[in-house]
Amino acid sequence: MILILGAGGFLGINLFDAMKLEGLSPRCGRRRRSNVLALLQRKATLIEADLDVPATLADAMRGCRTVVHLAGHYPRLSTDPAGTLAAGLRQTRSVLEAAAQAGIERLVYVSSTATVASAPTDRASTEQHTFAQAPGFGAYHDLKWHMEHLVTSETRFQTVTLCPGACLGAHDWKMGTSAILWQLLKGHVPPHPEGVLSWVDAVDVGRAIVALITHPSPPSRVLLAAESLDFHGLLVRLAARYGIAHVPPALTAREAVTLADREEALATTERRRPAISREIVDLIVHGPRIDASLATSLFSLQYRSLEQTLSQFEDWARRMGASVPHWRTAS
Repeated sequence: MILILGAGGFLGINLFDAMKLEGLSPRCGRRRRSNVLALLQRKATLIEADLDVPATLADAMRGCRTVVHLAGHYPRLSTDPAGTLAAGLRQTRSVLEAAAQAGIERLVYVSSTATVASAPTDRASTEQHTFAQAPGFGAYHDLKWHMEHLVTSETRFQTVTLCPGACLGAHDWKMGTSAILWQLLKGHVPPHPEGVLSWVDAVDVGRAIVALITHPSPPSRVLLAAESLDFHGLLVRLAARYGIAHVPPALTAREAVTLADREEALATTERRRPAISREIVDLIVHGPRIDASLATSLFSLQYRSLEQTLSQFEDWARRMGASVPHWRTAS
């Protein structure tokens, strides 16, 4: 039996669909008050699994050989670094303790390319490039490093860490990275820094997790990224696709950090989304170029193109009520 923690989220839905294509029927963990309509439509087997209620984790994992952890703490804002880190570490420890008590054999943990250090010289970073300590770039990067470090230090069962780039695609209900696409659909190019964005289709993330679940001896760490692109250049391409005439110049790193911090401070008092989040700024400013060829060679994973990803996202956005043109320009 396989348990998915965070099954009702963006990556969880894409993973569930990928598993069903391979004939796998996972047990889907959910928080009591979470929206699981998409899972109900798929006739998924649901069970309560709340990272803040450890007893539910132990019950959900009972009888499972493998757990996929997609529910790692995800701060919407970076305004409370200490509280964010405390919550992430507490929840991660609860998952690890429950997994040990349940006697699972393998934990597949989904982290982030935020934990990938830059390679020396001009080479792209691979699975071998890690930070010796929390990088100190911002709350998101430090949180991801500490949670991944806890997982990779676990010795009671096998752990496998998957580090995807910025995930794009359908079912991004909470508008993580896809918030940028939603802004573009509304005719607005968000303020942005200079730097690199490594992205991957959520469908490919689901397929890669299935490969890690079923592989007899997977590597301990795998990176996922279809491409590493200059972010400003990417926005120029997307603006042309959606008929937006003007793209403002990229901000310097200092300008972008200052703007993101100010926007997040206002977002906490005005109860709105920031024009740009500190997480996105840090990912772009500090993002190394990624060599994610290990997944291709080991699992025969062929990354979906940006055109495929955008087309599927747009079809889903239309179903969600967004006004999306039915024409395409070269992307």
